[in-house]
Amino acid sequence: MPALLPFVLSLLLAITPLSLAAGNSSASPNAQTIQQQYQSVELDQLIDQNQIPERMVEKKQRVMLSPRAIQFDARLMQRPQPGEFSLVYDALNLWPSDQPLPTINHSAFIQSDDGRVIGAYVTQQAASQLQSLADQADSLPLNCHLYAVHIYNYANGPRLIVIAAGTSSQP
Repeated sequence: MPALLPFVLSLLLAITPLSLAAGNSSASPNAQTIQQQYQSVELDQLIDQNQIPERMVEKKQRVMLSPRAIQFDARLMQRPQPGEFSLVYDALNLWPSDQPLPTINHSAFIQSDDGRVIGAYVTQQAASQLQSLADQADSLPLNCHLYAVHIYNYANGPRLIVIAAGTSSQP
């Protein structure tokens, strides 16, 4: 699995965010290829399938995972907030790569269809996209389509890095 990180990081760096996340059919062939590499998931199911044992929750432990590229629809509950997040880099550095790491300097809360809310790390690029989408919307929460990388599980389920965002196909 260690060979997967360079591939995922290359996807992080190569993604054509807004046109790709919006499902724009005029996206370049490279963007279409990248979109196919992001497994479509239901956020509710992802949360259900990535819970950790209670004994780990009590000790505030995490299960670090080899990064996995996913895409899903969710509701943005608040605009991305800036911050410093060293744990995300610690998790990514578990799988050495010659690819540069993305700038991850925001976080946000996203909601699944059944109403559960999880925190997510957000790259600088995705934060700009989410801010733009929020500016265009009447109010929050905002339905959106997210491209993310699943990097670990913790007490609230999966921990994700949102790398691109666009409009959702759901009303």
